[in-house]
Amino acid sequence: MSLKKTVLIIPPNDAEAILITQLADKLGLPLIVSHQVHGASLDKGNDYLRRIREGGYTRVVVVEMPGVKTEKRIRQLGVKLVILDHHHYTGLSRAHDQKGHLLPSSLEQFIELFHITDEYLKQWGFNPRLVRGIGIQDRGYVWALQDEGYTKKQIQDVLHYHDELTRCLHHPKQEARKDLMTQRAWGRKRKWNGFWIVSTRAKFSLRPRLSRLLVDTIGKPTPLIIVEHGRGLIYVQESSFAMPLFEQFGGFTFGLDRNWGYKNEAGKARVTLRQVKSAIESVRHNT
Repeated sequence: MSLKKTVLIIPPNDAEAILITQLADKLGLPLIVSHQVHGASLDKGNDYLRRIREGGYTRVVVVEMPGVKTEKRIRQLGVKLVILDHHHYTGLSRAHDQKGHLLPSSLEQFIELFHITDEYLKQWGFNPRLVRGIGIQDRGYVWALQDEGYTKKQIQDVLHYHDELTRCLHHPKQEARKDLMTQRAWGRKRKWNGFWIVSTRAKFSLRPRLSRLLVDTIGKPTPLIIVEHGRGLIYVQESSFAMPLFEQFGGFTFGLDRNWGYKNEAGKARVTLRQVKSAIESVRHNT
């Protein structure tokens, strides 16, 4: 199939997605770029059907933009739809293949789908070890890199590459403020039943920085509950409770189904820290 008849729909809102767009550019793959942040959906933000029709595309590849209504309409156009994802969402499972196995990251799926070899990556000016490291990190964070045999130096190289890829998404002054607020939030952490609990009222996400801080200070997977009051988000990371929490409250999973998150927003049932703690205690009591 000609790549000119294939279009990639993607929101370049994190390192993985930005790298996929760079690889797509090297392939000469047509792009429809969404400017949505995390939580992007085909059902909002653009008239994707019109763009697909106007481009005469016969295959559409969508990266982490679940939107069942629009997906159905794309298929009704007679277009082949390929979904690259590896997350659970409320009412929608995209984390496993048909045999029930956990899927690799979207970047790893993209590389496989378009048969991108290390030789191609080198010809295009990429370091294959770093490229694949971004996919592994997105799949299971630093701990997956450790499991894949990356050395401490190589892991730091991947993290540095991650930061370089996402530099365009950040403002230096805001980043310095986020660093300060992360340190303050971490300083207020409290211990509960094997979890560290960190709360913040910041209007921007501190979760990535808190995760990185854990790597630097503890250096191993550590159960963590993050409550971002300012953004209405609550996360439970690096535990066996992610799927039970997802099954009870909905939300989304990431990181090999060991991480769960939920966004409190209008029209949805509210989930509080107290409810999450109660759910974890209930699972523990019944196992």
